Amino acid sequence: MKILVIADIHGYYEKTFEKLSKIDTSKFDIMICPGDFTDMLNQPPGFSQIDVADMLLQKLLAFNLPMYCVPGNHDPYEIVELFDDYRVNLHNKVNTFKGMKFLGFGGASTPFNTTFEPTEEETMSSLGVLGKSVKDNNFVLVVHNPPKNTKVDVTMSGQHVGSQAIRDFITKKQPTLVISAHIHESGNIDKIGNSTLFYPGPFYDGYYGIAEIKGSGVKCDIKKI
Repeated sequence: MKILVIADIHGYYEKTFEKLSKIDTSKFDIMICPGDFTDMLNQPPGFSQIDVADMLLQKLLAFNLPMYCVPGNHDPYEIVELFDDYRVNLHNKVNTFKGMKFLGFGGASTPFNTTFEPTEEETMSSLGVLGKSVKDNNFVLVVHNPPKNTKVDVTMSGQHVGSQAIRDFITKKQPTLVISAHIHESGNIDKIGNSTLFYPGPFYDGYYGIAEIKGSGVKCDIKKI
């Protein structure tokens, strides 16, 4: 299975349209978008965040790739309803594609009072319930917030600001692949046990990811347009 990862658009819809035109999406089986389609501080005049999210989703869906999405911390809660309308919602859900289960949970707790901020307790509880649907490690976890103390949660100051609840879930359940977003300067590939962690970096800067799952093996590549 070949996965295209588009993360952290942050409302830059014109840049997104331009950059998407340079990706040959015919090579992929599915697209995964781990959040922050929009940005609280980047709204064009006369458009709401939901308007921007709607335009972006329509553009992404025009590639006729199956797609799963979770919200980022900048996205409004109403975006989940939009995901449902377009049948791409993976937030707090388990979906199956080509025999592979995808489990998703969006948002992230921050010091900045953004819009979609589940607590660590809510994250732990929700993942615990979702985890009961997977009997082995043959699944993909899609989260906005990266797991704590990894190469994908490090800020420019060197702080690890990811989620301990997500890390604990990964340690226990060992998903084949974990796709995250959120910490823009922390695009990287890492491991927790047998789980491969992957964040390609923000798409508004031209970064996107390719993840390929073959049997129990995973290969990830960070690309830049």
